Amino acid sequence: MLVKLKNIIAKGVWQSLTLVIVFFIAGPEIMLGLEMMALVEFLGASTFVLVYTSGMKLFIFKLINKFKHFERYSMLFLPPLSVLKKMPSIVIHAIPERTLVLLFLGSLVTVMLLNYRLFI
Repeated sequence: MLVKLKNIIAKGVWQSLTLVIVFFIAGPEIMLGLEMMALVEFLGASTFVLVYTSGMKLFIFKLINKFKHFERYSMLFLPPLSVLKKMPSIVIHAIPERTLVLLFLGSLVTVMLLNYRLFI
């Protein structure tokens, strides 16, 4: 009887020690996960996903604005969607000059570096 009780207590001590070690190693991520699960339970999955998609949308709009600011001196012409529906061929004029030049120069440098490594 005492041996069985001793084994149960020893097993419980090891499990408790393992749990404490996991909490120390994981740190605040465990609490963050618990808070996220509580948020999903409280608000629902659709609201939870809506919050993250709106954040991604804001991030993408910020990137688009930075790109437009980068291309402000080139002849970048972005027509509205209503004009594109009427005349889809106008999309040819929406060529970002500075970006294409940087991509071209970057590809040239990459090809030169790869050829340089191959022949040495």
